[in-house]
Amino acid sequence: MQNAHVRDYRALVNQLQGSLDRDQMGTLGEISTKGRIYPLLKVVLGNGNPKRALISAGIHGNESAGVEAIREYLGCKGYRQCIQEWEITLLPCLNPWGYEFDRRENYEQKDLNREFKSNTPPLEVTCIQPILQQPFHLALELHEDAKSSGYYLYLGGKTGNELELGEQILNTVKEVIPLNLDSKIDGEKANQGIIERGCGEVNGERWPMAVYTLAHGSQACYTLETSGLFLMKTRISSHLIAIQTALENFPT
Repeated sequence: MQNAHVRDYRALVNQLQGSLDRDQMGTLGEISTKGRIYPLLKVVLGNGNPKRALISAGIHGNESAGVEAIREYLGCKGYRQCIQEWEITLLPCLNPWGYEFDRRENYEQKDLNREFKSNTPPLEVTCIQPILQQPFHLALELHEDAKSSGYYLYLGGKTGNELELGEQILNTVKEVIPLNLDSKIDGEKANQGIIERGCGEVNGERWPMAVYTLAHGSQACYTLETSGLFLMKTRISSHLIAIQTALENFPT
């Protein structure tokens, strides 16, 4: 069955370019498939500031709320309050083909978020890996769970304060969206909306991006899962609040 074109990645690129200065946006490379060329975008704000944050979205193409949250974050300049302290790297859409055609996987039918330890990773992953090898203080991955009853997150890191910050994030997010308080979420043990992940070999051979990020020296990583059962406006707002809370409350 032929894929249906759902979203316009070029329109996303054009809008982001219009929101930024020329030197704030670059590319990690280009993804070329079936007559389409997709630049893989990278945005850097506050270049050279002492604390480094990474915010990414769209590694699963059918989880568009994170992409739209970054679009709004940049368009409304939501970073203004923290840009004197943080250097913020944003990867707005890591799976452009999946974003356009509303597919979790890329054009090769690969789940990019399971390919970070592959001996032959997809091109998207190859383009992303060098960024993740430069350690960040804080990494935030914006995801979306189509069936979850509410917002939840995965956390991992080395600061000793990851759980406290995770709780702070959820305490602010619950003002706009319910939390998923199930004791088991997506097959994982959860506590009040928080799933704690390990790092490295304990995760087997199919590393997600978060594990790769932690394994290469980043201090803390949060995979933020909004719920697809709510309106897009609510899903965007929940991610924006989570980003703001994480940046403002990250321990110094």
